[in-house]
Amino acid sequence: MQYRKDRLNRHRIARYQAWEAQLTDYLFKKGYQERGFGSIAWPDRWLFRDFLARYLSTIAGQESELLRELYLSTGIHPSLPRRLRDRDPKVRAQAAKEIAVFRLDEPAEHAPPPVAERPWRWKPGIRMEGYIDHVLPLLDDPVPFVAHTAAQTLTHSRNLKFAAPVLAWVMREELYQRERLLRVLEGFGPSLLPWMKENLESPDQSPEPWILFALLAGSHRHRESLPRLIWLLDIPNVDLRASVLKALIILADPAVYSKVQGFAASPAWEIRAQVARALGVLGGPSAVPDLLPLMADPVYEVRRNAAQSLVDLGHSGVSALTWLADDLAADRFARDIARERLEWADERGHM
Repeated sequence: MQYRKDRLNRHRIARYQAWEAQLTDYLFKKGYQERGFGSIAWPDRWLFRDFLARYLSTIAGQESELLRELYLSTGIHPSLPRRLRDRDPKVRAQAAKEIAVFRLDEPAEHAPPPVAERPWRWKPGIRMEGYIDHVLPLLDDPVPFVAHTAAQTLTHSRNLKFAAPVLAWVMREELYQRERLLRVLEGFGPSLLPWMKENLESPDQSPEPWILFALLAGSHRHRESLPRLIWLLDIPNVDLRASVLKALIILADPAVYSKVQGFAASPAWEIRAQVARALGVLGGPSAVPDLLPLMADPVYEVRRNAAQSLVDLGHSGVSALTWLADDLAADRFARDIARERLEWADERGHM
């Protein structure tokens, strides 16, 4: 068994070395116009697919299109629907990934040169539609990494007809997992946010998807969503308000300072913790008087965020922390966190 693996590995390395030299001539010395890439042995077509996939993530423009056409010319993509239903989850995941990597729902712009003798021959101008639709059922795949790969492929298409099923897949996960899956939803791009505003249920009835909306608005720095975020702050849901505050911190619009400051006395510590971060970002040095009361908050996370916000304000904030640390009449918790942050800032050269 080991001997066979070693032999296959040596063959892979030898083929890759030969193809790398051919690829340089093909892409950058106009080989695609003159002599083509050369023939690929029929048994090596799967290896050639993996070879091309390595370079597609690092090349753009015409060269990327030429790599895609080389893949199409191998004639292996008609097997994708069958491979998406394969019993082996690794085969299903690889097939889904292949559709995203080689953009199989996009038209090719150049005719590929002959690469190998094959029973099926790709014709320029044919649109490779339909393959991505076969990925949709994999969102319900019992193997998590297959469903995750399928979701990535669907979002990579940026086709909003897949937004509802992918969002439903995310919402089936536990709350703590959804923020991790935010990166998958980001694949749709900023156009997902207007779609969500039009298609999500009312946040009064279903606030959970709006949590994702708020986090996405922050990750995309989508300032056009600011009015909707302000509106969402009035929804009495702790997780939603905390997520909206995270987005407002990233968008950093000083005009919302007074709205955010009104939540400094919220009974939910998760909200107060985000307010403690937001005030310094939105208000600058003028936020110091509003941050000082949060230094005495009964919850450590709130005190820590308020102290860090003061450190980040520079001289004015550090001066306030120094005064607080030396004030024997101040709250004991406030003095302790002030000393802790001052020591932290000194160790990192922030003072």
